[in-house]
Amino acid sequence: VSCNKMNVTNIFAHDKRGNNMEILCKAATIAREGQSCHRYLEGIYHNLLSLVWGTRAGHKKPCPVAAGSTTSLKNFLKEL
Repeated sequence: VSCNKMNVTNIFAHDKRGNNMEILCKAATIAREGQSCHRYLEGIYHNLLSLVWGTRAGHKKPCPVAAGSTTSLKNFLKEL
């Protein structure tokens, strides 16, 4: 499977009007999972954590993401 077709949990599938910080935190988790495919996702991961946790981002972990419907990494990045 190519990296763009790699399946990740679709955090945008249900409630797009939810808590933006929670969505960003979950997006950081997905970005971290995709780092094995794309090195630039490391920067996205750190930027998302910084948005959520501010200057304390280095001491915090991304939010857990429950298993659910999936989407390709490519589509996830488009939604993000």
